[in-house]
Amino acid sequence: MKTFCLLCLTGLLATYNANAQQIIGRVTDKSGRGLEGASISLNGTADGATADSTGRFRFATTAQPPYRLTVSYIGYKTATADARAGIETSIVMGKDPSSLQPVVISAGAFSAGDKNKGAVMTAMDVVSVAGNGGDVANAARTLPGAQQIGEREGLFVRGGAGMETRQFVDGTLVPSPYFATLPGLPQFNRISSPFLFDGIIFSTGGYSAAYGQGLSGALILETQDLPEKSSAVIGISPMVAVAGVQKLAKNGKSSLGLSTRYMTWQYYAKAVPQNPEYATGPAYSITEANYRMKTGKTGILKVYANFGYHESELYREDIDSAALLNRFATTDRNLYLNISHRSRPGEHWRLDLGGALNYNSADISRGMTNIDKTPTHPEGAAYTGKFSEYRGRERSLQGKAVLTRYLEGGHLILAGAEAQIGELDELYAGFAEGEWRLHHALALRTGARWEYSRLSQSGNLAPRVSLAVRTGARSQINAAYGIYYQQAERRWRMEAPSLPQARASHYILNYTRKENGRIFRAEGFYKHYDRLLKTYPSTDMSGSGYANGLEMFWRDKKSISNFDYWVSYSYLHTRRDHLNYPVPLQPDFASPHTLSVVAKRFFEKISTNVNVSWSVAAGRPYYDFTANHEIRQQGTTRAYNVVNLGFAHMLSLFPKWKQKDFTVIACGVNNVLGTRQVFGYDFSYNGQTKSPITLPATRNYFIGIFMSLGIDRTEDYLNDNL
Repeated sequence: MKTFCLLCLTGLLATYNANAQQIIGRVTDKSGRGLEGASISLNGTADGATADSTGRFRFATTAQPPYRLTVSYIGYKTATADARAGIETSIVMGKDPSSLQPVVISAGAFSAGDKNKGAVMTAMDVVSVAGNGGDVANAARTLPGAQQIGEREGLFVRGGAGMETRQFVDGTLVPSPYFATLPGLPQFNRISSPFLFDGIIFSTGGYSAAYGQGLSGALILETQDLPEKSSAVIGISPMVAVAGVQKLAKNGKSSLGLSTRYMTWQYYAKAVPQNPEYATGPAYSITEANYRMKTGKTGILKVYANFGYHESELYREDIDSAALLNRFATTDRNLYLNISHRSRPGEHWRLDLGGALNYNSADISRGMTNIDKTPTHPEGAAYTGKFSEYRGRERSLQGKAVLTRYLEGGHLILAGAEAQIGELDELYAGFAEGEWRLHHALALRTGARWEYSRLSQSGNLAPRVSLAVRTGARSQINAAYGIYYQQAERRWRMEAPSLPQARASHYILNYTRKENGRIFRAEGFYKHYDRLLKTYPSTDMSGSGYANGLEMFWRDKKSISNFDYWVSYSYLHTRRDHLNYPVPLQPDFASPHTLSVVAKRFFEKISTNVNVSWSVAAGRPYYDFTANHEIRQQGTTRAYNVVNLGFAHMLSLFPKWKQKDFTVIACGVNNVLGTRQVFGYDFSYNGQTKSPITLPATRNYFIGIFMSLGIDRTEDYLNDNL
């Protein structure tokens, strides 16, 4: 009987397949962008499909021709088109100003890049904001939630330490994004060129379950696919030299790129005296290579490699003796290799595969010298902790796979797994997430992430949920909740292998309105730490803390012709009992009030842009702890107040060349007003003397010329900024 039923079923399926016709096509907007989630139906039948992430669709029908399709998508006018079986039908949809745009889940995240046309920041913003040096992470400091920290590297977000905001490239973690730490100085980001990336997302909390190991935030970067054309760049300034080339294959299916950047302060410091004194460097070399290739009809392979080298030797006056100097020297190297592949294994499927290799070496020496720089080793308890030699080597491998299924109605589900294998530990994770379009004005994202550490032999489950509700044609309310985990730094896990991961719970509520080149956003948050690292009286995860606050952001690109500005404000109230703190305290990197204003004015007649940024923050606390971890002194620094000014003149030096050049002559001054910035204090052994931690120089100057061949970025500049 079973055999008979099976034969009947097989016959019915064969008959259906023999009679069924395949209707295929693609739905795009007028710019050619695929409209994911567009609904396609065949008139007079129940047959139809939903467009995938590229706008493509396919479905079978037993109906007889002629075939008439009806296509609908929120925010666009309904379209109709005639179709023929087996032949791709192209459907171009026009926007409907009277219709609502699809609701987007955005709690806690600021998007940037060409893929998000409603972006808060673009790649051109990153290079044009005065004072950030073209660094993606530095540019993010002008957005709400980020603190103005001038004496150490990292993104300090909502009361979290700099290491609590992690960076990702094409879905995989960048273990060592910064060069080796220098005392009292911020370090550069190794991955700094914004034009490498199509997508830049700065999340201050509530981010996707596909990412982990970031207790406070995430900087998520997605590299470009194939470039539009071949190009080259060259630039020179007193501190920086840069050169690069990007070659697109003749068939347009692959590209190869190579760039290098060298930076040194050695000559600049002779013209503008610095404190500390630079005996060597700081000198940096960053070489980047990329290869991109189309694989099959829907796949693309991307390879990105970054090698960084840094060398510094610094001298400072010793706080315990006016006759001695502190010497700090470091040499570090880092290799980061990222390989990713994206494909469409089925009509409604997407598969993302990624892997990364990271090698980091650092040689660090601390000691003391006489005034003439001859080494010395004074005796006494005040000098015991001022000598050290460190030689570190770290290697790690990562692998990640994500499978996404697109469903009718604009829903999707994804599931994935990843492994992070280092010399000390192995971390394994699995995650799943779904996005549900419950209504044209209501979207829900639910997910969970599970992680297991082989070293501590413990696992954690992290649920996450986000909700977006449209409140008007251009406004919506977003809410998010999630639990986030992060491992302690390697040195602490070597000391205490059974350390569990730190844990924080995020609660976020925001309101966003976008209209006519303007965006307003207000966001409230509460973050609870119920596991933080303690180093006294023992090394464990018994620390705790909280952070809450309110943030506001406003950007206007339309009210004044050729003028673009944004204002961001953050209020933060936080306490932490972590590290060697004897009681819960406001951390020394947290300011309760932070305000940033960025303004850009383009003068078309002279092709010149003027950029101004102003950041002000209330004073931060400082503490002097005794050897017994008691607070000997405490106070608040003076307010942070800095104005940066930049100029960029665009021109073509060789307009008659076949490949017209796009040249920029740039100059700028950081801390134009010369205000004295104090980020904290160093204390003498007996606590009777304190020395302020300040900028290396009152002002920083920059001038340079940069030429791009093959790609004229003038239009990008005008479109993105004006």
